[in-house]
Amino acid sequence: TETGHLLMENPAGEMKPSYDTAYLEVVAPDANGIGKLIVTTLSNEYMPLLRYEIGDLAERNERSYGTDYVVHGRARDALLRSDGQSVTTWQVDQCFAELSGLAHYQLRQSPGGECHLRYVPESTGLDAVSLRAIVTRLEWLLESPITTEAVPTLLPEASGKFRLTCRMPE
Repeated sequence: TETGHLLMENPAGEMKPSYDTAYLEVVAPDANGIGKLIVTTLSNEYMPLLRYEIGDLAERNERSYGTDYVVHGRARDALLRSDGQSVTTWQVDQCFAELSGLAHYQLRQSPGGECHLRYVPESTGLDAVSLRAIVTRLEWLLESPITTEAVPTLLPEASGKFRLTCRMPE
């Protein structure tokens, strides 16, 4: 929601910056080019933000026809691989691409690195082949075994927002 006025999706699915409202920076990028999204507002004269860290991770892509961004999710929701590399919510979400039968999910990581996938199947159900494909993709991404649990519902946080990925406190 914080990036809603900063980036707009074009018909090609690319997130384009709004140059009239803010200047965006991606700082401290990792080996994949994913870093903290920093914002300087250009149109808020009452409460301007100067190099404000909004808590999102993003990737900036320079192309011959312009710049676009991939918002990877909240920094606090990034998971960790066994080698210490961060895995973002967007990267986890890509493991569910092109598979049907799943209405909603949450992937929780314990302090020891173990991951537990809780999911709500669609009314048509989630077949075993699709579930195995999801688990295989997640295990490859996180380099960790994944346990699964079908649940009837997933509740939002107190803020009303859902966290698709989260590290559990120690």
